Amino acid sequence: MGLVADEVGAAQERMIVAANRLFMVSANVGAAVTIAFGILAIVAEPAVLTRGWLHLKLALVVLMLVIHARLYQRIRALKEAPLTARKREFSTIHGLISLLLLGILMLVFLRPF
Repeated sequence: MGLVADEVGAAQERMIVAANRLFMVSANVGAAVTIAFGILAIVAEPAVLTRGWLHLKLALVVLMLVIHARLYQRIRALKEAPLTARKREFSTIHGLISLLLLGILMLVFLRPF
């Protein structure tokens, strides 16, 4: 999405359409599958609900879902006003998502507390 700001005209519109398709297929399906497997993991081992690392992980997942929803709204808004695309905004979102994902994975594998 950061490249959308560098394009103009038809190329910019095509990038927005492609980003929307990728988001709808990859991000939404990936989020749904991840949440489903998370629920199955908790059902398989309910004792994990007493662990502090899981509570922090779930908070990070909720934050990731909030950013996911914000990105979806932003992509939809770009369809109406493509000139509002800002590289810095999408770079920031990308960085936040990367940090959250890294934090979630660290909590899963290290189980620090």
